[in-house]
Amino acid sequence: MKVFDFSAFFSKDNMFLLVSALQGLGVLVLIIVGRRLRRLIRQYRSLLSGEREPNLEGIILKLDKENIQSKERLRKVENELEKYSEKAGKCLQHWSLSRYKAFANTGGDQSFSLVLLDDNADGFIISSIYGRDESRVYAKTINEGRSKYPLSDEEQEILLNVLRNKKK
Repeated sequence: MKVFDFSAFFSKDNMFLLVSALQGLGVLVLIIVGRRLRRLIRQYRSLLSGEREPNLEGIILKLDKENIQSKERLRKVENELEKYSEKAGKCLQHWSLSRYKAFANTGGDQSFSLVLLDDNADGFIISSIYGRDESRVYAKTINEGRSKYPLSDEEQEILLNVLRNKKK
């Protein structure tokens, strides 16, 4: 088996050729990189000046303007949402209906009580008491979950039911 002799390969004559080849290769790489860099600089300047495509500065300014407009619209929507949330709290949105038999001598659950309350537990109760000979309708206001008028057992039960479900 023959071993390669590196000392002969790195002689002065071969070393000059090797260094010259490496220098030539380095110059070739520099020329290729220089051309690519020149092309990138041309494309960069073209993008900034807007020769072929919209320029970058114009795009950024347009996006900034749209961003400011979007923020203004969002603020308006948030303010409107807050107003509607306040209004919704004042709407009658918690309710319950109960039918019952008010008198033993009547058939079916013909009497009823209806409670309608807002988020502050303000509202009213409407009750209709059905009897064989007559029917009566009563309306009682509710403030903060209480009535200043006496409530029947059915009215109290249905009011408590609405107040319990309102908290959920």
